[in-house]
Amino acid sequence: MNLRHELLTIAPATFEALISKGTEKRYEAGARLPGLEQGFDGIRLIEAGSIAVLAEVEKKQVPVYEYEAGEALGVRAMLLPDNKPAIVWQAVSDATVIELDHDTVREILDHDDGQLRALFERAAHLRDLEILLAVHPLFHTLPQKERNRLFELSQPKSIAPGERLIERGKINDSLYLITHGSLDIVKNGQVVASKQTGDVLGEISALGFAPTADAVASGWTEVLAFNREHIMKSCEDYPEFAGAIGSIGLTGIMG
Repeated sequence: MNLRHELLTIAPATFEALISKGTEKRYEAGARLPGLEQGFDGIRLIEAGSIAVLAEVEKKQVPVYEYEAGEALGVRAMLLPDNKPAIVWQAVSDATVIELDHDTVREILDHDDGQLRALFERAAHLRDLEILLAVHPLFHTLPQKERNRLFELSQPKSIAPGERLIERGKINDSLYLITHGSLDIVKNGQVVASKQTGDVLGEISALGFAPTADAVASGWTEVLAFNREHIMKSCEDYPEFAGAIGSIGLTGIMG
């Protein structure tokens, strides 16, 4: 998501205000950008170059995405401060950024008509989904480029309370990742399990079998839907990913 382009489109004056209050910084290729632990609490607008985002998981750093000029870093930390995991930024090439502290950005957002806040919230949500995929036990088995390709091809879907996402006996055309909320797994009218944020559904269909239960939203729920054909292409190209799906699916079938 090119935040610079979006800002210039809907609020050019606000964009200029942000830039005027920021500080230009330059980082050499390979340099780590200061984070919270080093006293930086703000956002960065990339003016030139590219910066990689890595998530810290179990003392390991997992590559999430590589951001180019026009994109913003730190939006997620400002709007979703309690979210984990911790994030590390590293310049891939020589990079120039405009740095703004969170208080300055919040002050501008507070005087906005709501468009800017909605834009920042959308950017934060996208960043959060990218990180969720990067650290997910299933999608983590894919190279960063392939994982990002699947993410870009995925479709968000909202499910109302009581709505059925998966129907017993009917093969789905998608693999689903719950990004918010929960779904009940129902067999013979009885709830036998509950799936939460981060859980995958539809993996049985990915193996060519019909689901053995219904999946019903217990409240408002958000999922990412990955087309079955796209998932199968990834399985063909990446055996570890195929094996991970197979392990999850066979567990469901045996259960």
